Amino acid sequence: MTIAMSPAHARPRQPRKAPWTMVLGAFFCACLLLATPAGADCVLGPADEIAALERVQDGDTLLLGDGRSVRLIGVNAPELGRNSHPAEPLARQAQEFAERFLGDGGVELVYDRDRRDRYGRVLAHVYNHRGESLEAALLAAGLAFHVAIAPNLSLAECLSERQAEARRAGRGIWAPGVWPVLRAREVHPGDGGFVLLRGRVSEVDLNRFLWLELDGPVAVRIRRSSENGQLIRREWQGRQIEVKGWLVDRGAQYISRFPQNKRWFIAVDSEFTIEISRN
Repeated sequence: MTIAMSPAHARPRQPRKAPWTMVLGAFFCACLLLATPAGADCVLGPADEIAALERVQDGDTLLLGDGRSVRLIGVNAPELGRNSHPAEPLARQAQEFAERFLGDGGVELVYDRDRRDRYGRVLAHVYNHRGESLEAALLAAGLAFHVAIAPNLSLAECLSERQAEARRAGRGIWAPGVWPVLRAREVHPGDGGFVLLRGRVSEVDLNRFLWLELDGPVAVRIRRSSENGQLIRREWQGRQIEVKGWLVDRGAQYISRFPQNKRWFIAVDSEFTIEISRN
């Protein structure tokens, strides 16, 4: 285990309160979870590293005292406003929750299979000084979505269960009217980024991937792997589905070259990312 504590580090700044008055009640309920063992499970193993925390950049990204940026594995929290883009619902609350949960002590990092993302950030499961999982706590509070991205799937089942608890209770992003659901048939130029998307499967194609073409300009691309064997064999035709992930726009030029394909797609690495829709 590596000890990387700096002698002094800045106390996280207290951000301004966000004007999400309609969801403040859900936020305060979420804060109460700090006194519960909501993050005491979803533990992969002993810490690979203990590091000083400089600040919480947002709900799923931390800046360490040595300058490294850490992206939490398994969760996607609402984005803070940047570059003229408004903050997503509950973004500030997710950041404040993470600050309170981690406190002023060091953070414990546990690595999975991939240790860096394409932006050079460290990928890790993050725990506070009590050994409680920040990812599990965010999901149980309804302040993040569970995202399962291969090959870092070691805690996918446990994290999915924490999200399911929040959804059943209608906490945070799962409260009625808080987070918008995008319909596949309503996707248009300009749409992209992380979405909660619903649509009906109109066609199924199998090549290097399983492609679920939806009732709109969107396809879902499922990775063919041993972990996804059940997804590959499932009967998808005509089913209403819900998927969480990043909506990728391949652009008008792509469609002009391949008019038989869908312009947008969402990549799925795990069964925990896609399900038959309840709505």
